[in-house]
Amino acid sequence: MAGPEAAAAAGRAANLASLSQGSVDNRVKPGVYTSPSGKRIEFKFTDVRREVTKRGTVFEFSGIDGGYVQRKGFGPRRYPLRCFFSGPRHDLFALAFEAALLEDGVGQLQHPLYGTFPAVPFGDITRRDDLVNEVNQSVVEATFWTTLKSVYPQGQTHPRSEILAALGAFDAAAAQQFADSMNLAGAVEKAAAKATLEQFIRDIGASLDGVSEAVTSINREFRAVQSAINAGIDVFIGKPLLLAQQVSNLIKLPGRALTGFQSRLDGYGDLADRIFGSSSSNPGDRLGSGTALLERRTAIANDFHIADHVLMSAVGGGINAVASRPVAAQDDDNPEATFKTKPQVFQAIEAITAQYDALVTWRDDGFEALEGIPELGTFQVDPGDAIQQLEKAVALCSGFLVEASFSLVPERAIVLDRPRTLVDLAAELYGEVDNRIDDLIKNNDLTGDEILEVDRGRKILYYPPKDRRAA
Repeated sequence: MAGPEAAAAAGRAANLASLSQGSVDNRVKPGVYTSPSGKRIEFKFTDVRREVTKRGTVFEFSGIDGGYVQRKGFGPRRYPLRCFFSGPRHDLFALAFEAALLEDGVGQLQHPLYGTFPAVPFGDITRRDDLVNEVNQSVVEATFWTTLKSVYPQGQTHPRSEILAALGAFDAAAAQQFADSMNLAGAVEKAAAKATLEQFIRDIGASLDGVSEAVTSINREFRAVQSAINAGIDVFIGKPLLLAQQVSNLIKLPGRALTGFQSRLDGYGDLADRIFGSSSSNPGDRLGSGTALLERRTAIANDFHIADHVLMSAVGGGINAVASRPVAAQDDDNPEATFKTKPQVFQAIEAITAQYDALVTWRDDGFEALEGIPELGTFQVDPGDAIQQLEKAVALCSGFLVEASFSLVPERAIVLDRPRTLVDLAAELYGEVDNRIDDLIKNNDLTGDEILEVDRGRKILYYPPKDRRAA
């Protein structure tokens, strides 16, 4: 056995030797900088490195531990280099290199290790001539920066990440706006706001319970947040910033459920209808007589701001529901995908934009009613920060969904020229039966006798697989 073992050991040693030969040393290239005017200068180098700054903003709130970090991409990469020139003409090469670095425009850097790319020398440029210790050597140090080609660049980030980032910015702005707008200085104001909030929490539960129950973990978390708000409402009412965040979290949770996107959107739509229809959310009607006492007017304004926060969060929840999960590609059976057909996408766009438009109209009317009461203070004018971030999220979500629709299965329709069975239709339209009968029933709302036989003249919608899509 010594022979085979020795051969195996020799083979492993040979593999290690080949790996070492393919090490980073074999991927190092000469350092070359080509100036904007086309001057090409090669240089020697020692150790290299690169740097990049991850951008963002940290939002911290008084009385709340931690903070929300809003990510804003990353900055240009920076490549500090120490460039060596040697030989009898080292000073002339260093002088030419300095001149190339000082040219205006974007040059080309062939980095010894990190590739070749457009770069701009920026910052201090230093030169050292070693005339004693290192004879015939000049050293030039400079930092090369990557740069965008346009002063007004187009963002190339992941669309879904942009949407979720806009929602994160909206959450922070909405919570701060709620805290600034509420007037809870007295016991009367706190008691009135507590009553309104308790009613809206019941509305949230009634509208979104069905969605959250579809996933055990979501339902458990939804119930926990709801219970925490109800149990601590006496404390939360004195900390409106924390209260706003808890309410927003409660509303967003069901959007992460795995149930169909339409049930999620219907839930948020039902919540909006409940709040729109509440007397507490319509200050114009309650202030119309002009006889309400100042304390009562303050309670009316507080009720409006509570409703405003809930309604904006409901729109955000709808956006989160359709954007937080993947969109299926054509013929993709991914069970976690939100959309699989084009009509589903446009149905979602219509629902979200309609709810947002209704919100804007309602807010305009409410703030107009409150602006006529100067005693209520300056925060009865919409500062615009939260609604601006929500508008951005709606726009990003709509654009993302329209773009995604191009990769989804197209809808087709036929009108039956004779009575047909579902088995017959599935075989003709899809080329298979077992996995398609339920699709035909669901997509066409077939009921009763139609499940046994579909009458002549009935319009049937279907979504053909790739191999059956005629040009």
